[in-house]
Amino acid sequence: MNHTSRPDTFEIWGIIMQARAVAYNVRRKELMEQGLTPEQAGILNILHKDKNKIVTPAKIAKEYLREPHTISVILKRMEEKGLIALTKNLTRRNMIRVTLTEKGESARVEAFRLDRINKLFQNLSDEEVKTLYSLLTKVMNNSVEAMAEFESRTHHSLDIFHEYDIKLRAESSP
Repeated sequence: MNHTSRPDTFEIWGIIMQARAVAYNVRRKELMEQGLTPEQAGILNILHKDKNKIVTPAKIAKEYLREPHTISVILKRMEEKGLIALTKNLTRRNMIRVTLTEKGESARVEAFRLDRINKLFQNLSDEEVKTLYSLLTKVMNNSVEAMAEFESRTHHSLDIFHEYDIKLRAESSP
């Protein structure tokens, strides 16, 4: 790539995918030491910030940009570990409430020390971090819009992203 010209879309896409893969693996390995996955840590954080609200698996799926059935599997595993409690709503039996347990809150606090993740940004200025955040947020929002357009035309699910994540994890496992 000529660094004086604007990189083409494919080059940008490649860098995003490479950065995501490496950063995800750094985070995954950091959390493995605590017995958590990045998805579980993210869910613990959602539950913490919404602790005074009713949180359902559907709300988590929407916020986490994942399919509800994928979130349900993760929540069951988290419940087995004692990190969360799943409670059926007595008035609406098909609605399940998700709450953080004390063990889950302790795991969340430990998971968000972010020792290794902070190193990924150590050579960026505050202004660069703000710019990166702003730009990635725009890319994410554009992606959500594009996915909504695609979904309305084709009725496909987000499973392809989950398959990519599973393949990525399998390739990076020792």
